[in-house]
Amino acid sequence: MKELAELRRIVDGQKTVTTKRLKPLLDQIQSSYIQTANKVKSQKETIKKINSNYSVANSKAARLSVHVQTHEDLKKAHSELLKKHKEVMKELHQYKYNRKRI
Repeated sequence: MKELAELRRIVDGQKTVTTKRLKPLLDQIQSSYIQTANKVKSQKETIKKINSNYSVANSKAARLSVHVQTHEDLKKAHSELLKKHKEVMKELHQYKYNRKRI
């Protein structure tokens, strides 16, 4: 950007600009644009990698969420089964007790 400002100053200050003076400035400007383009390309690749990693992490989190949800469902079903088992055993015990009395 400094080079561009320098070029603008030269052009504004003179009617003619010698090639000897203009060429180094244009080379610096071109070099600056190339460096900027390389930085942008590098940042683009970095963002692409981050997005890819984020996508993988989201996928793993989604699978884990399903696993946790299933685990919670299993725990709930197990609790209900234990409760029913307890009730059935209680009824069976009462049936045996009442049968003995008769």
